[in-house]
Parts: sequence; C-alpha cells; structure tokens
Amino acid sequence: MTIGSVLFCLILFILTNGEILDFDDRNYDEFCNLCHCNEDRTVVDCSRRGLTDIPSSVDVQIKRLNLSFNEISTFPKNLGKLYNLISLDISVNHLSDIPENALSNLTSLEVLILSRNQFESWTKINPSSVLQPATSLKILDLSNNKFKTLAANEELFISPTLETLNLDNCEIESINGETSLNGLINLKVLKLNSNPLLKIKNLSSKSLKSLYVSNCLLGEISGSEFTNLPSLIYLRISHNYGLRFSSSNVLSDSVRYLDISYSNLLQPNIHGFPNLRKVLLSHNMIRYLKSYEFINNTKLEYLDLSYNNIGSLTVDTFHGLTMLKYLDLSWNEIAVVPENSLLEMPSLTQLKLSRNYLSKVGHLKSLSITVLDMSSCEINTIGKDSFEGLQSIVDLDLSHNLISHIPDSISSNTLKHLNLNVNRISFINNFTFFMLPRLTTLSLAGNRFTSIFKRSYFQSNPYLESLELGDNMWRCDCKDENMLDFYEFLTLEPYNKEGSHNLICNSPISVVGQTWLEACYFTWYPSDKGPNPDSLIWFIIIMIIGLALCIALVNCIRSSMKKRLAAIQADRERQVEEARDRLRQLRMRAEQEALVNTPDPRDLVPPPTYDEALSMPKLAASCHSLCEAGTGKTRRKRGRRKTKSSGDLLDETERNGDLPIEEVLELTEVTDNNRRRRRRKSTRCGSHEIAELDRSPGARRRQISELEVADDSVTIEVNPELERPLRPRNRRYSSDDDLRESNF
Repeated sequence: MTIGSVLFCLILFILTNGEILDFDDRNYDEFCNLCHCNEDRTVVDCSRRGLTDIPSSVDVQIKRLNLSFNEISTFPKNLGKLYNLISLDISVNHLSDIPENALSNLTSLEVLILSRNQFESWTKINPSSVLQPATSLKILDLSNNKFKTLAANEELFISPTLETLNLDNCEIESINGETSLNGLINLKVLKLNSNPLLKIKNLSSKSLKSLYVSNCLLGEISGSEFTNLPSLIYLRISHNYGLRFSSSNVLSDSVRYLDISYSNLLQPNIHGFPNLRKVLLSHNMIRYLKSYEFINNTKLEYLDLSYNNIGSLTVDTFHGLTMLKYLDLSWNEIAVVPENSLLEMPSLTQLKLSRNYLSKVGHLKSLSITVLDMSSCEINTIGKDSFEGLQSIVDLDLSHNLISHIPDSISSNTLKHLNLNVNRISFINNFTFFMLPRLTTLSLAGNRFTSIFKRSYFQSNPYLESLELGDNMWRCDCKDENMLDFYEFLTLEPYNKEGSHNLICNSPISVVGQTWLEACYFTWYPSDKGPNPDSLIWFIIIMIIGLALCIALVNCIRSSMKKRLAAIQADRERQVEEARDRLRQLRMRAEQEALVNTPDPRDLVPPPTYDEALSMPKLAASCHSLCEAGTGKTRRKRGRRKTKSSGDLLDETERNGDLPIEEVLELTEVTDNNRRRRRRKSTRCGSHEIAELDRSPGARRRQISELEVADDSVTIEVNPELERPLRPRNRRYSSDDDLRESNF
C-alpha cells in the first residue's frame, strides 16, 4: 500500500468522526423486493412487513420512508445515514421512548409521524432535545398515544421550525403550564381533537394561528381562555355538547373563522369575537334570534344557521351585518320573513330559506340578493309584486312547493333562472312571463299541465334557452296544428329548448306513454304514411340484393360445411383402415406365435411304465431310433412330418441301409384328386404307447379322413423283430382302465 492511499484513508477517518465509510455496493434490489420502491427509489413503502428495524440495505437516496404497521419497539438507530429523508412514518408500532440523538443528521426531515404507538410520558421522548437536530421539521404527529397532560411547567418541545403539532385522541385532560408551547416559536397549527379536555386555560403561544378542539368536554368559555393566543385566526370547537360562551367580555380579537356546530347551543352568543368573518352555527338548538343578535359582528361575511329550531325573526335581528354576503337559514321553523329584515344586510347576495314553513312569497325587499332558495317550504301563493322588491335577483328556486297559480305579469328585470318544478301549476297564458325579459331558464317539470302551450306564451322572452316541461299530464291532440308548432319550437333548431324524450303523452288511452313524435308522426307527416313509388322500387331492389346476398352466404356456408364433412369422413375412414391394419397384423403375429409354440403331439405321449417295458417284445433291429442315443451316428433333425410316397420311402430306406425296416406304412391312394397320402406310424414304442397315440386328437382327425377316402387303399405293415428287452424305466403313471399284455 502506498503512502498516498494511507493518508487518504486517515483523512476520511477523521472527517467521519472515526467511523469507517462503507463503500460496499449494497444489494438494493433485495431491499426493494422486501419493500415497495418507486422507479427512482426515493419513495419506499415498508408498511405491514413485520419489521423490527430498518433493513440494513436501505438506500441513502430515500426521501419518503413508510414503516407503519410493523413490530418496531426501539427507535431505529441507522436513520442517521438517510440524510435525504423528507418524510418518515413510524405509526402503528410499539415505540415507547425516543433517544436524544434519534434524529441526528436528518437535516432534511420535514414530516415525522409517530401516531398510534405506546408513548405515555413526555420525559421518555426527550422533548427538549429530540427535535433540535431536525432543522427542517414542520409537521409532527403524535396522535392516538397515551399522554395525560400537555406539559408539566416546562417547555413541551424545542424546535424553531415546527409548524403543525397533532395531539388528537391522546387522553389529555388538562393543560399545565403557560410555557409549554414557548419552545415552538413557529407553531401555527395545534390539534387537540377527541381529548377529555375541560378547559383551554393556560395555553400560550404567540405564533399559533389554528386551534382544533373538537369532540372534547369543553364547558363555558370565559374571556381568559384565548388571551394568550394573540395570533389565533381559526378556531374549531364543534361537537362539544356542553359548550357555553360568556357574553360579558371579549373572548378573542384575532379569531376570523369560528366553527361551533353540533354543540347544542341555545343562543349564538358570539359577541366576544368582534372580528369574525365566517361562523358555522349549524346543527344546534337555537330557538329564536333576538334583536341585534349580531350587533358586535360587523365584519361577518358568512353565517350558517341551518339545522336549528329558529321559529321567528325580527326586523332588526340582522342589524349591523353590513358585510354579510351569505346567510343560510334552511332547515328551521321560520314562518314569516319580515319585509324589511333583509335591508339590514346591504351586501347579502345568497339567502337560503329552504325547508321552512313559509306559506307565501311575501314582499321581500333587498337590493343585493342574487340567489334566493325557497324550495320545499309549503308555499302556495305568489304575490304579483313578490319579485319587485328583489331588485338584483338572478336565480329564484321555488321548487317542491304547493303553488297552483302564477299571477299574470310577475315582473323582474334581472331574473334569469326560475325553478317551479314539482308544484301544482296547471295553467299559464300569454301574460304569465310577459314581464320577465331576461329569463333564460324556466323549469316547469312535475306540474299538472294538460293543454299544450303556444309559442306566443314566450314571445316576450327572447333569451329563453331552456324550457323543462317533462313529467306533466299532456293531452295529445295530434290534429291540433298548435301542437306541431309548439313541438318544433321546443325541439328543433334554432330553438332546441327541450328534449323530445321528455314530452310524454298522458291521454288519450291509445297513446299513453308515447312521446309526442311517436304518437303524432303520421298525422303530422302524412306523406310518409302512403306508398311512394320510388321508395317502393328502392325497397324491392334492396330486398332482392339482400336476398341474393343471403343465398350466396348460405351456399358458401353449405359448401364449406360439405368440404369440412368430407374431410372429416376421409380422416375417419383413414383412421378406421389403419386400425384394421393394426388388428390384422396383430392377428397374424398371434397366429405365427401360436404355430411356433404348438407342441408336437408325440411329445405329449408319456414314456412306458416299468411293467409295460418288461412286457414289451424285443426288437429285431437296433433301438437307436427309439432312444435316439445309440451307435454314435449323426442325429437326424426332427421337424415337422411331411407326407411321402412309398417310392420315396423305399429310396430313403436304401440310402439308410444300415437301418432295418421297423415301421408299418399305410399308403392310401385317393382317387378323387389323384393324390396319395402316407401315414407313418412308429412301432418303436410299446403297445400302450401306440394305443394312446391312436386316441390323440391328430389320430382322430386322421381316422375321420380315412373314412372319407376310397376303399382301394393299400396298407403295408412291417412288424419289427425284437432282439433284446428294453431298458427298464421308472413308472410315471398307470391306468387301470386300459388292458395291457402283462394282464394276460
């Protein structure tokens, strides 16, 4: 090793605080097989893997790491090398403490999620020092742990960059110490939802802007609750069912958005928030609104009082709301809206009064309202001058009411959208919408119209673009010329105000359920009903061409089917023939094997017994042919017997002169086919062997054939002369039924 390399290693050792750098090429593919990585391996999801620590082959380039839903009980020690990490999620594990140097070297970390662990004590997580190395941390989530208090007269955390602290559902009952949040000089959002918190007292932060304390046990809020939160803008304290506000003192000068919904409030009592811009008071139990209820909320722009029990309003209820733009009073029990009550809100543009008990559209007056919703209010009367007081009205919704009559010449120079769906209106005329020159959308669906309108009803509405007339009980008189004219006005260009599929006939019975066009087509266009010569000729030509195409198609299909069937049949016959050939070959092979393996009938004859051998006469000639082991001459090859003539037999005898004539020859001359048969019987055995040979199947067949031959056959018998007795043999078996010479 050279001196330069040694010096280089020493320098690296010093720069890394004595830690030797690992330059090994780690197997990151194996790591991504364990966890889910994106293409550039900067986002890794290791959740639900049953891990107890970070894998050793983790890539230092990771920016977002998810370790949630694992079995980690000790904070990972090798996180320090992930200096590019931006987001770390270790939620739903078994952590109970955090070391001081747990986040060392994580200078890029911005989001740390530690929710749903087993933290119980603030001291075990070292709040005063654990966040200091993470110089970029902005969000810390410690929700769903078991902290009992917010702090104990000491700083909760020390971090100059932390902006959001989530402590939802942490069993926090009290806030102790005014200095608990002083270490978080840049804290903007604090979440304490779903805790058994009774008061917000002693909570102090100069930078806090949003406070969430919903679904807690807050009671009465006094003026000292928010005095130490000078920058608080958004306050959400909904779902606190025992919440009450003190009406004597100012609660907060800085709060702009206040959510007190679902809190069972009987009175709004928001006087203590003079700078409010938006207030949500829905789903409470407010029964009435007294005069000058919002006198101190002059900057209010959005007010939601829906889903309450408000029964009445006074003229000066909304006095002082000069900047209010949106007011929601739906789902209440309001029966009357005072005529001049809306004038107290000169900036109001949207007013919702749906789902109340209004019986008529009174003489409402407003210079600024553009959208008015009075649907589902049981309104049955519209005054002739009801819209005159609404000088800026653009959209008016009166649907789902009980209106049966629209007075003539209701006027509004600004109204564009009028919704009268699902009412009981049955009649309109030329003057109904005469004074609505800006009308662009008119909805009359779901009413009780029967007579078809005329086009002249809407001559004074040049900007009308949409006219909804569906779900009415139209009586279709197809012979009425006005019906065709109005249908073209609704559906054809350039008007095209309604779809033809929505115009359904309800009478007479013959056309019930049909559209206007289906019911009256041939009445409106009689030329299409009668026969047309040109159309008939073209119809015939098309039918002939179609028929020819069908026949050609059928023939093509039939020919292809025939070819297919022929090919299938030929293939089948070929397979059958091959099978037959294989069976024939197998049969021939079996027959050959049977012929080869068939034993000679002479081999089936057993040798004579001892007694039989003693009683047998001596042979005059040599017995070499009997035992085939005699004088040493060459043994003749035994084979299948062949039929020989007498001349051949004598010649053979002369050639083998050393052999005596010891056989009986029977020559049978057959006159039918001029052939002779020779049957050769050996008498070299005993008499009992001859008898048994005569009873064999071959002998019986020969006897049968002998009966069929002619009577002029010649038989020659040669009786050999026995010279010496045969060699005695062991008895194999004896038959008592057969007679032998020894018995005599």
